Amino acid sequence: MTLTSSKLMQGALALAIFSLGTIAQAQDFSKVAVVDYNTILKEYYKAKDSQKQMEDLAAGYQKERNEREAGLKTLVESINALQKEMQDPAISDAKKKEKETQLKSKGEEGQVKQREMMAFGQTASKILEDKRQRLTTELTEEVNKALGQIAKNKYNMVFVKPQVPSPGALIFSEGMDDITSQILGILNKDAPAGKKDDKKEDKK
Repeated sequence: MTLTSSKLMQGALALAIFSLGTIAQAQDFSKVAVVDYNTILKEYYKAKDSQKQMEDLAAGYQKERNEREAGLKTLVESINALQKEMQDPAISDAKKKEKETQLKSKGEEGQVKQREMMAFGQTASKILEDKRQRLTTELTEEVNKALGQIAKNKYNMVFVKPQVPSPGALIFSEGMDDITSQILGILNKDAPAGKKDDKKEDKK
């Protein structure tokens, strides 16, 4: 279960159009703005905290998976060693029977460990996805609330700058106000002192 945690957060906030007003009003491009969600994800302190949470959780699960795999590998090696010992022509019948019993026991243990590995992977993936969705929802609500404060009574449409241009996406925004920094100003105004210092360092 290799997890790229940065991808778990990036692209999670997807707001195609934030509309405030009528279609007729939207024809006035002086009332249309754009926002860069990728920049918000990089500079909003809570977004960075969320990404760190996901990274730590994913790393913890990966460590446990590695430990489980190491244990299973050790068990397989002991099974192979038993099978090799049983092929020794000099082995007594009593000893061979003893090895067979051990082999059966370890084989059953291996099957149990494999089932546990599968169950662990499924559970870990679900927990990670549920947490990602919860954090994404919280961030989206906070960003949209800040966006609404900026856009209210000033803009009737706000477009998102796509991280990767795609058919139908906004790829040119000359003449439109970029309100990204204003939104970040609202989102980061209550950031703890340490987080504000981190924000300054990110801009260097």
